[in-house]
Amino acid sequence: MRFRRIFLEFTPNLIILAATDLRCLLRSTLISSRIGYQNTNVKPALIVAPHPDDETFSCAGLIRLKRAAGVPVRILVLTDGEAVGVGRCERPETVRTDRQRELLDACQRLGVKADSVRWLHLPDGKLPRSGQPGFDEAAQALLTEIKAFAPGEVYCPHWHDGHSDHIASNQLTHQALLLWSHPCGLLYYPVWMWYHASSGLRKRLDTSGAWPLDITTVLADKQRAMAAYLDAPKTSEAIHSAVAYRGLFYRFFGAVMKRIFPALADDGNLAVQVIKHAPND
Repeated sequence: MRFRRIFLEFTPNLIILAATDLRCLLRSTLISSRIGYQNTNVKPALIVAPHPDDETFSCAGLIRLKRAAGVPVRILVLTDGEAVGVGRCERPETVRTDRQRELLDACQRLGVKADSVRWLHLPDGKLPRSGQPGFDEAAQALLTEIKAFAPGEVYCPHWHDGHSDHIASNQLTHQALLLWSHPCGLLYYPVWMWYHASSGLRKRLDTSGAWPLDITTVLADKQRAMAAYLDAPKTSEAIHSAVAYRGLFYRFFGAVMKRIFPALADDGNLAVQVIKHAPND
């Protein structure tokens, strides 16, 4: 523990971030390389995103494949992502405007029109978990959107994702589908799981229903959608700082990582892995 503290204190932040990314890529490759690929289907899909950008960095390939086949896709964004500006002298409205514009741009590049994007405007960083105040009300709001769209399958973050809002969105989606009580596939996608999960994830993670998705044919579309977040002019300095390193990593290391970790070459970020569960599980 002492060595770790010394290492973190004196190692440049960029090196630590790069090492974390390498660990993430290696971990995801070791797990996903043993899982068989699966194709998309023609079921209308609802993508539940805790924040703007979660839908793109996790499911852009899936979204584009479905839209290219004419399958309806709706994006449900639970928060406006305003918490990225916390600690800076910025008005929340500025951050919200930037993040909403970026999301709509990214979705348009994937074939999802603005009228297929819905917002719940719940507080960023404070999504309620099961048993907490506001959970039932938030689940009801999500249920209203599910009823209006009537999806054949719903995608939400995996419960191992590590981020508080992502865990809460998993629980909210579960609760909303239980209240709906209609036949519907519930699938989980990782955003931060590869980064934040503690050691031993491979032993804990049930991959019996998991599958990576081959998005080779739409990889360029996913990269263009990601660029809506990485390359867009930033009114908000908070958002500019938040994506600066990530953009550097994707540009500089991306091609190298695809050669070192060929299992990840099908996705511009991480292999889209989802785990099927019936709503009653």
